[in-house]
Amino acid sequence: MKYSNYFQFAFLALMLLSIITISCQNKKEEKQRKQPKLVVGIVVDQMRYDFLYRFWDQYSEGGFKRLVNSGFSCENHHFSYSITNTAPGHASIYSGTTPAVHGIIANDWWMKDEKRMTYCVEDLSVSPIGIDDLNERRSPRNILVTNLSDEIKINSNYKSKVIGVSMKDRGAVLPAGKLADAAYWFTGYEGGKFVSSSYYMNELPNWVNRFNDSTIISGILEKGWNPLYDTSTYWQSNKDNSPYEGTNNGMFEAPTFPYDLLKISERMGNVNVIKETPFIDVLVGKMALMALSEEKLGEDDFCDMLAISFSGPDYIGHNFGPRSMEIQDTYLRLDLLLEELLSDLDKKVGAGNYTVFLTSDHGVSISTQELIDHKVNVNYFDNKGFLSFVKQSTKDKYGIDNIIENISNDQIFLNEKLLIENNIEVSDIEKYLAFKIMEFDGVSISATATSIREGSFIDYRLMLQKSYNQKRSGNVLYEVNPGWKRYYKLTGSEHGTVYANDTHVPFILYGWGIPHGSTHRRTLVEDIAPTINSLLHTQQAMGSTGNPVWELWQEE
Repeated sequence: MKYSNYFQFAFLALMLLSIITISCQNKKEEKQRKQPKLVVGIVVDQMRYDFLYRFWDQYSEGGFKRLVNSGFSCENHHFSYSITNTAPGHASIYSGTTPAVHGIIANDWWMKDEKRMTYCVEDLSVSPIGIDDLNERRSPRNILVTNLSDEIKINSNYKSKVIGVSMKDRGAVLPAGKLADAAYWFTGYEGGKFVSSSYYMNELPNWVNRFNDSTIISGILEKGWNPLYDTSTYWQSNKDNSPYEGTNNGMFEAPTFPYDLLKISERMGNVNVIKETPFIDVLVGKMALMALSEEKLGEDDFCDMLAISFSGPDYIGHNFGPRSMEIQDTYLRLDLLLEELLSDLDKKVGAGNYTVFLTSDHGVSISTQELIDHKVNVNYFDNKGFLSFVKQSTKDKYGIDNIIENISNDQIFLNEKLLIENNIEVSDIEKYLAFKIMEFDGVSISATATSIREGSFIDYRLMLQKSYNQKRSGNVLYEVNPGWKRYYKLTGSEHGTVYANDTHVPFILYGWGIPHGSTHRRTLVEDIAPTINSLLHTQQAMGSTGNPVWELWQEE
């Protein structure tokens, strides 16, 4: 009898094991066959990695904590190139490659053929939609490759819907890609509204007009900006009205709570002040949720894409600095906004039916003046002095003027036509300048275009190489010292360097197909899009150079 019970138990255990194995195999096959109904890409402009944990104790359970505690977090995630600004950041996140390939080398750059600056999403062939301002002529034509959103669209034989929403035009246009159904961005003029361009549509949809006609903005202005919680709990930040906070050229009377937004708006004659507050992201979030509902995203058999960029932290960080009470208040409010967004996705798309990734387009440095006051050996880079130094040095060496055509984005552009006319080898003057500028106080790295094209690097020059696009970049690339500010201003902060304060940002995945876990292996910005492509079993974008975060599949 004892042996009979033993065999019965063994048989039942074997059967149970078989059922579990078959179930796991079925789930794996189901995952391979299907896709989520919706992918939501969230980019938080200027979010340093440490913001994820610096304010952790004050975050709700449903925002950042929900993403980290139930999702997968890449804790050592970095940008791999040098010009860490908004446009190249968004382009790299979604294309799976760097500026060397996708061509968005900065927010704006010197056009060598036309001898003028151009803006990253400038397109003079389109018309603004929703406003008459010709400055709103925007499209993704300047990016040289497809991106994640495009490949999702192509994979469904163009049946998927793709929509981008942001306060910044570049934050909406570049993630949405070339095949998007729509990209919407915010202007503070004409009472404040979301607009688009004729690249996407002939007129704004009725639901966008209804949103623009709502009273949301007036309600925000009337309420003003008061701290979300008692500022005594904001101990992680500098005191209010610290010497490192700015007033945005007098927009604010003083960098001190509370802010009378209605009064400022009336004085300015527009509602652009809202861009300098956390409430711009409230607008973007509500606009994104309305797009989710009105465009019925995630409601059919084809995976849709909703690209959201929250730009408020960037504006606030530049003015008040990353250690201000204002930036802490901004992230606490953003956390609640994420909670609302996830809750709405649960209701409208269904929990487990969507995949979210959250990251940032760049980090930010602590105020240079704050570091100086705490005896850190940093300083201010003299841009005007550098320009004079470079021009005088080339004139002294070669005996002619106007050799330097432009200096922008830490790049020196030479007048190559003039050099050829004077029988001066371009590579010779590149080499001379790359060595010469190292004499200038604050320059830490330099490389010539020739060496970047022909060489390989394992140090910071590799990051210069990944920013270098042969047709769009300059003849000499350089970088300033860590912690140095590129202009003399005691308040606020900046970004755009190769250093960890600008490159180390969060990267969190959550939802359909995402196991709970984390990795401290170094992952790169160009890995984001290939990871989502692998999850969806879609083709990678045409210029992709990144690798999927393999830890997501290691337990399969």
